[in-house]
Amino acid sequence: MVVKIKALLMDAYKDYKNVAIRLMLLMSIAVQSKIYVLLNNYRGKVYHIQSPIDLIIPFNKYFVIPYLFWYIYLGFIFFYYAVYDEKKYYKLLAGVNVGMMICFIIYYFFPTYVPRPNVYGEDIFSDLMRFIYKKDNPYNCFPSIHVLDSVLFAVYVNKDEFIELKYKLYSSAISFSIIISTMFVKQHYFYDAVSATILAYSIYVVFNYREFVEFFKRRVFAYIKE
Repeated sequence: MVVKIKALLMDAYKDYKNVAIRLMLLMSIAVQSKIYVLLNNYRGKVYHIQSPIDLIIPFNKYFVIPYLFWYIYLGFIFFYYAVYDEKKYYKLLAGVNVGMMICFIIYYFFPTYVPRPNVYGEDIFSDLMRFIYKKDNPYNCFPSIHVLDSVLFAVYVNKDEFIELKYKLYSSAISFSIIISTMFVKQHYFYDAVSATILAYSIYVVFNYREFVEFFKRRVFAYIKE
């Protein structure tokens, strides 16, 4: 793993100008995030979409670690594609921006609310949970952007023929841990995660429609030959 990261950094250095330009475009996400801040306030009626599954998921402050690891996961995958695959990098960046905008539109017309538990304790996990709750109001929940991005990134990694299987498994495990963490730290409900997953796959299909067209062509051709 250390060798792979070292190689990644060396390759980034060899093409640092182009890599830097690509990475600068991540500012588009930062700019869009300002909309999230504007919407993340009580604006009148809010909807409560708790499911039976949410009732059996306990609050667990230790899941704050995978929840926050989301930033590292996204940053690393963005960096990887900025270095090795410009086309996929731009598709991923566009997908994230489009997904965020769709979420913001839904947040505006269908604001939801997830009540939060009291956090006790003076350990670092409790402190991190209180920090997150303080910085992020309990609105803008459906769909979950945390889940949307985690699923979208995992799909790109899993579909990449140049990435080894073990790294795909690492990516899937990280993505899954982030998804369930959103429910264990009571930032999101089950329906938030499900809707975000559907949205992520839909965005992937739209930005990679040729892949699916070719797939169906092959299936139809194989069926005709039979």
